[in-house]
Amino acid sequence: MDLSHRTILITGATDGIGKVLAVEFSKLGSNIILLGRDSSKLDKVYDELDSSFTSQKHLILQTDLGLLNNESAHEILNAIAQEFTSLDGIIHNAAILGTMTTLEDYELSRWDEVLNVNLRAPFLLTKTLKIMLETSTLPRIIFTSSGVANMGRAFWGAYSVSKFGLKGLAEIFANELETTTSIKVFNFDPGATQTKMRASARPAEDPTSLKTPSDLVNCYLWFFSEESSDSKQNYFEYAELSEKVAIK
Repeated sequence: MDLSHRTILITGATDGIGKVLAVEFSKLGSNIILLGRDSSKLDKVYDELDSSFTSQKHLILQTDLGLLNNESAHEILNAIAQEFTSLDGIIHNAAILGTMTTLEDYELSRWDEVLNVNLRAPFLLTKTLKIMLETSTLPRIIFTSSGVANMGRAFWGAYSVSKFGLKGLAEIFANELETTTSIKVFNFDPGATQTKMRASARPAEDPTSLKTPSDLVNCYLWFFSEESSDSKQNYFEYAELSEKVAIK
């Protein structure tokens, strides 16, 4: 798949799924915008990105999404606009787990932090960067869902609530944008994957029994394909989408 001249912003790009997507998409020619809060990790991922395509370039945005506001969101917009004429995609991958505890014992400061990173920041980034997505010929926004977005589970607290909210946010954006722009919005649940967050949530689980972030690459590539333009569906789970990709 040729993704040359496509500019894609990936949040949470320093580890796990975000890092793998950044590296693999760069190999297909994409200009990658890495967004994360750890400067040393961002530098390391940047050094792994492919830059062999003509005019291909990448950008680092060191940002703490927990502190994102209107002003800093517009600073991100300006930084991207200085380097690129358009934005072809946003992959909202960044998220934090928070505390695995009862709602009664959940600390308010931690609650606010999780909701800020997992829900408030994707809302702010999407509404602010929409203007650059509108100049793309095949614009995409991918929100990352979770199994705990479909049914509340004990001890998942703010993380589950944030994913419930994010699913609703994606559906609203999809509904509002489908008749006024060419932007396609998808909500994707990658399912159980070998990540640091998964290990923190389920420390007794054998990680080798799970798929790796690399197993998800073709699913994300499908979202950026012409084929996905005809999709009437907004929400996908890994099991369903992986079958579609395999058939293709």
